[in-house]
Amino acid sequence: MRKSLMLAGAVSLAATAAACTNFLTDRKASTDPNNPVTATTAQLFTAVQSAQFLEQEGNPAFIACLWMQQCQGVGGRFVDQESQYVITNATTNADFAAVYGAGGLLDIKSIEARSDSAGDMQFKGVAEVWEALVIGTAADLWGDIPYREAAGDVNEPQYDPQLQVYDDIIAKLDQAITDLAGAGPGPGPNDFVYGGDVAKWTAAANTLKARYHLHMVEARGNAEYQAAIDAATNGIASPDGDFTTFHTTATQERNVWNQFQASSGFGDDLVAGATLVNLMNAQSDPRRAEYFGRTPNGNFGGVDVNGSVGPNGVSGIKGTRNNATFRQPIVTSDENSLILAEANFVLHGAGTAQPFLDAERTSNGLTSIPATLQSIMTEKYIALFQNVEVWNDYKRTCIPALTAFPSSAFGNDVPGRLYYGSGEEASNPNTPSSTEQLQHGGDVVSGAGINGFRNPNDPNPCP
Repeated sequence: MRKSLMLAGAVSLAATAAACTNFLTDRKASTDPNNPVTATTAQLFTAVQSAQFLEQEGNPAFIACLWMQQCQGVGGRFVDQESQYVITNATTNADFAAVYGAGGLLDIKSIEARSDSAGDMQFKGVAEVWEALVIGTAADLWGDIPYREAAGDVNEPQYDPQLQVYDDIIAKLDQAITDLAGAGPGPGPNDFVYGGDVAKWTAAANTLKARYHLHMVEARGNAEYQAAIDAATNGIASPDGDFTTFHTTATQERNVWNQFQASSGFGDDLVAGATLVNLMNAQSDPRRAEYFGRTPNGNFGGVDVNGSVGPNGVSGIKGTRNNATFRQPIVTSDENSLILAEANFVLHGAGTAQPFLDAERTSNGLTSIPATLQSIMTEKYIALFQNVEVWNDYKRTCIPALTAFPSSAFGNDVPGRLYYGSGEEASNPNTPSSTEQLQHGGDVVSGAGINGFRNPNDPNPCP
């Protein structure tokens, strides 16, 4: 895939607006680490982690926060390009490229091959978990994507069906679990997530398996719920096993959301969304101070999709998370508990789901409430603030109910995906045009017959 997707340049939240500065530029991510003469396996792994921390925290997460009304744009491009869905194939062009190029799939595959040759199966297993996360996130965002031909020398790789990609990465996670139990020494201190702790990587792999099984429920039915239960039973069991990003106070290594607030010049353009704040206010949620700053009257408030402000005023996204070294949650015990709650509720009823909902709420300082699909998914909507997974949950369950911004281009619905990158559309003839995507979304080869701007795993739009 060296011709169509190895695009140079750093990942930047501001890449879609010419007036924006590249405040997310990371020297490690933008330097090409693919030369095996100069880059060691450890250096390649550092590049992967650096690039993918940005990918998980950056542009797609900001867009998901806006579209899910956890955040709201009140200035600059955040009003139209995101809050009002005015996006193009340039909006996430750098993000699509980051899946495959420097710090992406090509480097991950190189790490796996080198580790295999060296007999270091634990390092290979860690890289395989990263591969599943990177490719799984791409399938979530874009639907059908290049994968099986994407890491070789094919100049114009074919697109693979989204559900096949999910199957492939679940198989990859199974292989990772096997490899993590093999010979070491693994990445050790070069692993910024778990420090080479294979037990924690194994648990994270199981939670990711459960996540991707959920993503196929709408297309394949409730058997995917049972598969999610089977995986999550061995998933992340406590917060000390959470998969989080790593940051320092160095200028180019700070938390992305902190960089946006402190350094971009656009921090005040993005504020709390009323949908999320109102749900949290209703239960006096102690996480409000973690997520948001207080308004002048000492409360928490937000802006709704129509720009209306409630009596509490508007909170900035300036809670205790707004710290340069905050480790952004990517895959967590909270998610694992709520996967078990949802899947058990659907298959076995409220009584079986209740302990898992209780466990998550107790860990966040909340009291027990009856387990319903509404209460479980609302709790997950709150718990996974700033995580793209909230958008995947909404597409599957339509909870919480959101009033979409009226947009005829997307049928007056919340968009179900992103456009493929403009670079890929220009260089790979297998990529459908933006016009075609508006009609059939990410259904390039799946044959799902999708109508509208959605992906094959999301055949039913939310009302």
